[in-house]
Amino acid sequence: MKRVITTALSLILFIGSYSCFAQASKKPASKTLYSTIIGLDKQVFDAYNKCDLDKFEGYFTADVEFFHDRTGYTSSRHDLMRSMRTLCDNGGLERVLVSAKVYQLEFYGALETGVNTFYKVINGKRKLVNTARFIHVWKQDDDGWKISRVISYDHQAK
Repeated sequence: MKRVITTALSLILFIGSYSCFAQASKKPASKTLYSTIIGLDKQVFDAYNKCDLDKFEGYFTADVEFFHDRTGYTSSRHDLMRSMRTLCDNGGLERVLVSAKVYQLEFYGALETGVNTFYKVINGKRKLVNTARFIHVWKQDDDGWKISRVISYDHQAK
């Protein structure tokens, strides 16, 4: 019985502290925060599009988690970079941001949501591969802004 109560209390404390810790504002971010995050997004995906893996890696926390509705779960920056090397070894992809919204996460950073498209160059021609939705959780600390969580979902092949 004591074990059940301890487990239940731990779960309640975890859920309560998580929802208080990383609660997104109900209104979009200030223009300054929006500009900061969209500027960083551009830098991240400029590195992605060029397969500049050293630069790309620097935009993620060591414990980044990446959830992808087609390829699964990645639990670290090391594993994310292994996937990126494979992608780049196979010609890479070009990501284009279609739309984005940014929300402040009190005491943590920011939440970026949006839609992006991915292209592949095949025989010199740019071909639309898919469109997908995404969520990026940006963490702000003494090292600046880094992506700590990614959810990439609703991939629609074209």
